[in-house]
Amino acid sequence: LFESSSLISGLVYVLMLTFYLSSKINVCLGLRNQHGDDQQTPFFIFGDSFLDAGNNNYINTTALDQANFWPYGISFFHIPTGRFSDGRLISDFLAERANLPLIPPYLQPASKLSQVPLGVNFASSGAGALVQTFRGSVINLHEQLKNYKKVEEWLKHKLGEVKARKKLTRAVYLFSIGSNDYISLFMTNSTHLTTYTHSQYVNM
Repeated sequence: LFESSSLISGLVYVLMLTFYLSSKINVCLGLRNQHGDDQQTPFFIFGDSFLDAGNNNYINTTALDQANFWPYGISFFHIPTGRFSDGRLISDFLAERANLPLIPPYLQPASKLSQVPLGVNFASSGAGALVQTFRGSVINLHEQLKNYKKVEEWLKHKLGEVKARKKLTRAVYLFSIGSNDYISLFMTNSTHLTTYTHSQYVNM
């Protein structure tokens, strides 16, 4: 537990430092970050309920994997947004530190995705690194990455190959996933623990 906490703290520090240095470099070059500025560092988010900003609001799943009801959101948004939190997520705080708006969920209606060049949140509550984890109820990591590729193609079409590639290379990518791969073994009729040894499953 302590090792995990230390690792998370280190990750947060690295992410904040990445955003900070990026913004400082842009300012030094006379490219002060503004929302919509081509020089803004985009933020792409992948994972599970620690980072899901509302994607599961738009899929056919169970209440176990949704947070679109009270009291979620009560202390900041004052309405449930799909975040498994009474307010914001760590990704929201990181975006704020980088002078970015709240990063929208990928499945939010397209009319609200005008800020795609600033980043997209692909995370899905209950998702795992393995496709089998809560299959059919979540957007697993494999599907999240396929959705990212669609955004990548959209950006190339909108900005051109060279500009899009520069933006994607400069982007920050946040991943938090894996815990559900273990939890799901005890919440479903999984046969993994009889099919694989513990070590084999961890390696998967």
